[in-house]
Parts: sequence; C-alpha cells; structure tokens
Amino acid sequence: MSPGTLLVVITAAGATLAVVAYWSTTRGRDAMRLRTQSTTFLLFALGLIFCSWSLALERPSLSYLPQNRTVAIAVAFDLSPSMLAIPDPLFERDFPPRYARARETLLQLFRALQERRINVLVALVGFTQKAEIMMGWDDSASQLREILQYGLSPDLFTASGTRIEAAVETLVDVFDMLPEEFRETSRKVAILASDGEDTLPRSYLGYALEELAESSFDVVALQTGLLDTSEGVPRYGQVGEFLGFEIMSGRHYTVPDVELMSAISSATTEPGLYVRAEDPEAVDRILQYIGDARIDRDRFDSRLIAALGLFAVVALLCARVLK
Repeated sequence: MSPGTLLVVITAAGATLAVVAYWSTTRGRDAMRLRTQSTTFLLFALGLIFCSWSLALERPSLSYLPQNRTVAIAVAFDLSPSMLAIPDPLFERDFPPRYARARETLLQLFRALQERRINVLVALVGFTQKAEIMMGWDDSASQLREILQYGLSPDLFTASGTRIEAAVETLVDVFDMLPEEFRETSRKVAILASDGEDTLPRSYLGYALEELAESSFDVVALQTGLLDTSEGVPRYGQVGEFLGFEIMSGRHYTVPDVELMSAISSATTEPGLYVRAEDPEAVDRILQYIGDARIDRDRFDSRLIAALGLFAVVALLCARVLK
C-alpha cells in the first residue's frame, strides 16, 4: 500500500469514527438527531465519494503517466586542458582530475535513469574552442555510458581553450535534430559539464545566454573543480614523477568560474539547475530536477481537489461532534 493510499484509508476511518462519535453523543436527544441526521449523512456520503475518488486517482494507470514521458538529454562535455587539473599531489594523493569527477557524476546519473526504467533519448557533444557532436540521438543510455567511460578525454581534441558559446550553439542544433515525434512530447534537458573557465572575452557570454533564453530545453550546469583548493594541470617526468603544474594563461593554477556556470543555469525561461560534481548529492539533485513536477507543468493535479474535499468533510464532521 502506497503512502497516499494509507493516508486516504486513515482519513476515511477517521470520518467513520467521527460519525459514530456524533451519534453516541446525541443518543436520547431524538428531536435534535432528526433535525441533523440528513446533514450528517450528506457529509458522510461526500466523504466516501472523495475517498473513492482519491483511491481511483492513486491507481498507477492514472497517477504515474508523467513517468512514461520520454526525457531527451543532451550532454555537452568540456574537453579543454583545464579539465585535467588536480590538486597538488603532495597534499591530495590519487585525486581524480576535473573531467573524471564530472564523468563519474554523469555515469552514476545515467545508471540511475536505467535502473528506474525512465525512457531516455541521449546525445553527446564535446567542446573546447569548437564543439562537435560525438553521438547523435539514441535511446541507449548504455552506449552513452561506454563513450563517457572509454572514449572521453581532454586530449581528444587538439584545440585548446574553452568556448562556452560554441557548446550552447551546438546544443541548440542538437535539439533541432530531435526526432519529430519527441519535439513536443518529451522533457528536454541539456547538461553542460565544465569547470566554466571560458577563454573568450566575457562579452561573448551574452550571446550564449541569449540563445539559451530562446531555447526549448532546460539546462543543468554541472560544474567541476574544487573551490577551496588550488588546482593545476600536472607535468610528469619520464618515470611518472610530479614536476609541477603547467603554466596556463600566465598562471600555475586554474580557477573554476562559478559565476559563469550559475548564469548558464539561470538563462533559460524555466529555472535551471546549478550543481557541482564534487557534491555527494549531485546525482540525486539532477534526478529530482529531471523528474520533478515541471514534467507536466500545465496539468492540474486533481488529487489535490480530492484531498482538500476529504479534509473539509472530516473537519465539518468533527466540528459537529464538538459542537
């Protein structure tokens, strides 16, 4: 028995007890009972009607239709050199690089989607200063996981630097290529995984935000990169010894851009989600965002009417008992 059904049963039992208590308190006062029994029966009948309605709405065939809706998820993954950054190995041994942290979050996410048997269409974009579609729309989350696990690395593209605008432009193109039957019926979500270090001037970000504001999909900004520990791209010697960090943009350390990634997540018409790959609850937060009530934004939940009606009936019955 689900929690909702149990609540309805308890409420119905409470209504029944309220009626019994009412008649027990009015025993011997026949005149008063005759005047009020029609009202009491009416309230009790309404309670049973609301109870039956609520139980009917609780049936999976009626109340879980949104879960059958396909979720179209396009992932844009940052493959720039800064995604290789790690903390100083002298203080943080065997700490994975940024891209591995973001990848692990995505692997757990798609594994969870499969376990919950959520219908998904997936696509993958890799980007640095340019962006390329690495996997077109496919209904196999397993295939995407294999690419993430074995075919994704920041040295995959030869171009250095990061251009968030290129990732956004390609995401828009990818959703334009979504199969016709899913364009109006699917929940569309873009996941942009990056540390947010855009090497283009800040003014270029405005173009990306404008495109997102006009897009038909929601955005999850998955940021990777520690905020309280300096990280850099490591250099190693011939036998694997750590030789220090590479100099990038005149600095040994790279700093994740929280402001940029937060702006990306809030650029769309509907509120997006900003989450960090290092957050232990990152996967749960993304799952909740993907499957929340906005999956059926324009549909009013009639279970609310049944619940409020049943509450009002019980309240009136209790009021008559205490009168």
